[in-house]
Amino acid sequence: MLPILRKCRGLSQSEFAEFAGLKQSKLSDIECGKVPVNDHYKAKLFLALGKLKFSEQELNNIYELTEMNK
Repeated sequence: MLPILRKCRGLSQSEFAEFAGLKQSKLSDIECGKVPVNDHYKAKLFLALGKLKFSEQELNNIYELTEMNK
């Protein structure tokens, strides 16, 4: 779901990683499932999503769309 959120704002991995305070390579590993999303990374990702001003409704809509495509 993270790549979809990132792309909704037209951001590259590098740009989103900067918002999250992560290296692009670490974000790539997270998006690919190579690195588990522990509390440390969750906090950074939620901070980035907050900076990008995703509304709860937007997040719910994106979640529902991703669930439908499984």
